[in-house]
Formats: sequence, C-alpha cells, structure tokens
Amino acid sequence: MPKDEFDPEDPMEMVGVELPGQSEEQLREMALCFAEEFIRSGWDQEKLFQMFRAPFYQGPYLVWKQKGDEFVRGVIQDAMRRWRRSP
Repeated sequence: MPKDEFDPEDPMEMVGVELPGQSEEQLREMALCFAEEFIRSGWDQEKLFQMFRAPFYQGPYLVWKQKGDEFVRGVIQDAMRRWRRSP
C-alpha cells in the first residue's frame, strides 16, 4: 500500500546516497558496473555506447559527459573482455 512518509525501520525502504568526489578511478569502476550489468542482459557494444550517451541513464551519461567517447568505448571493451564477449 502506498505511503507518504519515510519509515527508517522499513528494511525495504529505498534510500539513495550521493558519494562525495569522483576520481577517474571511481568513474571507471562505476562505468564498468553499468556496462557489465547490461552486457549480462545481452546488450551489444553499440547499444551500450548509446546508453552512455542517453540522458535518461543518468549515471552512465554522467561518465560520458565527463570523460567522452574514447573513455566510454574503452570501458565497454574492457567489460566485454571480462565477460568474454566480442566487442
């Protein structure tokens, strides 16, 4: 049933946390997590790249805006190698 107030005792209550700062290593790890998640769902390299460029996907889009095409393509290729998929 919908509710209007946050219940700190509810273990199913969604809580978002913003982490301070974003080093290149942190951005790379975050991007790898996004890429790996969608690779496991069957996405190919081009579909993943388009996801990073789509504002709807705020986390991947943040990485693309800060680091650009070359960085994102490198992360996607690394993630595909980790999951033994052809880029």
